[in-house]
This record gives sequence, C-alpha cells and structure tokens, in this order.
Amino acid sequence: IAREGLKSGEWSQIKQLSENSYGFVPVVDVDLGKLAIFAICVGVDAKRAAHILRQGNEVALKAVEARGETYAMNFIKAACTSNRRIWEHSLSVLGMLAVKLVHQMELEIPESAEYMKDWAAVAAGVLKPKRKDRNIDESFVIEKEEIIRRFIEHIEVGISVNVPATGPFSDLLIWGVQNNILDKDMAMEQVFYGLNIAQRPGDRKEYVNVLDQIGITDEEIKSRVETIIPLLGLGETALMERFAPVLIESATDELLYPILISCSSTKVKKIKKLILKSVLKREKPKSVKEYGEWLLLYKQDEDKSIAKLAGNIEKAWG
Repeated sequence: IAREGLKSGEWSQIKQLSENSYGFVPVVDVDLGKLAIFAICVGVDAKRAAHILRQGNEVALKAVEARGETYAMNFIKAACTSNRRIWEHSLSVLGMLAVKLVHQMELEIPESAEYMKDWAAVAAGVLKPKRKDRNIDESFVIEKEEIIRRFIEHIEVGISVNVPATGPFSDLLIWGVQNNILDKDMAMEQVFYGLNIAQRPGDRKEYVNVLDQIGITDEEIKSRVETIIPLLGLGETALMERFAPVLIESATDELLYPILISCSSTKVKKIKKLILKSVLKREKPKSVKEYGEWLLLYKQDEDKSIAKLAGNIEKAWG
C-alpha cells in the first residue's frame, strides 16, 4: 500500500517565497529526504527514486545498494542527467552518489557521457583539490584511493562514450600520465581514438593540448601519419598547427601528396602560410608534375604573400 502511494506524484511545487524569489515548497508535512529513503526501501522503481531524492548521503547509498545491481545501474542512468547540473561540466545533484555506488558495489562503469561528466567532476575535485567542484559536499565524498583504483577503466569508458574534453576530463588524462597512473603510450592511444571520434572542434583542440602536455614527440606524430591525415582534412587550426609542419617536412613522396591535399581544407591565412613554409623546408618530390593543381590553388590566392610563397615553391621545385 505504501509503495502504491509513493510511486507517483509530486512532493513539492514551485511557489513565490518573497517578492523577488521563487523556490520549491513541500506539499506534504514530512521530511522529504526521509520519505524518499522510505520510498526506496518499500520498492519504488529506480527512475522514481532518482526523481524524489534531493541529495546523496550514506543513508541513500545504503538504501539503493540494498536493492541490488540492476536497480543501482538503472538509478545511476536516471540520476546522472544534464538537467540536474548547474553548468555543463559541474557535478549533478546525485553525481557523487552515483560514483560511490559504482565503486562500492563494483558495478560495471556505465557507458554514459552524463555519468562520465559526474565522474570527471568528482575525480578532479578529489585528485586536484584546487579544481574542486563547488557542489562537492565534504561530508559525503569518495576516497582518493578509490578513484585511483578504477581510474584507467573510467578513462577508457570516457573516451569511448565521447565525454566532452572541454571539461575536467582532459585535465585528468594529463594528471594520470604525470602521476604514473596512466602509461604515456596507452594515454596517447586513447587520445588519438578520442580525436577520431570527437564531434566538436573544441574537444579536438583540448585533445591536442593533452598530447602536448603529456610530451608527444615529433617521432610519435610521424608514426601515426595515416591516422592524422584524415584529421588534417577537417581544416581546424589546432590540428594543423601541431601536426602539419611535422608531417610535411618528414613525409615520404608517397605520403606527401595526400597530406598536402588534406591540408588544403584550411581557410585560415596563417595556416596556409605555415603549410607552404613547411613545404619549402623539405626536399622536392621526385614527381613534381602531380602537384600542379595543388600549387595553383595557392598561386591564385587573393592574399599576395600566400601567392608569393607558392611561387617560391614553384621556383625551388624547378
């Protein structure tokens, strides 16, 4: 009977609190936190539990844990949502509870970008106290050792679900390598995978920064030339500046042409100049004729300094 009465309906509503403020006011005369715990214990479903809980604490953790793994996973899915966080990358209302459930119950890491945003906010707050999320409640927080214990797993899932790199996630990749939690080679593999599946230019820019911060070398860039060529085709400044000069100056004849064609996607003047100056620094290709159309593109550029650089290449290549 209790479950039937608790499984639906609102327990609070928005009312005017004063002349200039509004807020949630209970419509029942009981402690809503205790009522939510009671509702979980008597059997409301996980989605309802996430809806009625207003904060995470040890009592809520034990109540959800007692309902079992499937219930906990469904609860996390319902709890970690964008409409329950103040900013895109801040900790959601029940984010700490979700992260603690995963660690304490040894759950599989949810393949959810929203859960991963919460994990990143929690991990950054715990591992890098200067970056602490203001929504972290000091009375209910996960131990640093617990975050480190499943750190690598979380990084792998975070990359695979395309969690935004513009939040604390990218800083955690750098921290992991600098503190010997993540192997540099393994981190680079993850970052290049992230670069290839990222949807937003801002994320790709952050991943390039991660590579620089963890110390990628020119040789490591050259060894990934075939992975990088399609990225250059996106025409994004951050990718061009970091990768194009290294690859153009070192490429074999076989790879030079596809690299230059990919680089021709840029519309930015300073990048066009960077490409042409990089070409001037290398030896000329054996078959110059096939570069005619590519060179013409720059010779006809409305910017005279770009056209002049293209002319210099033509002279140098004879």
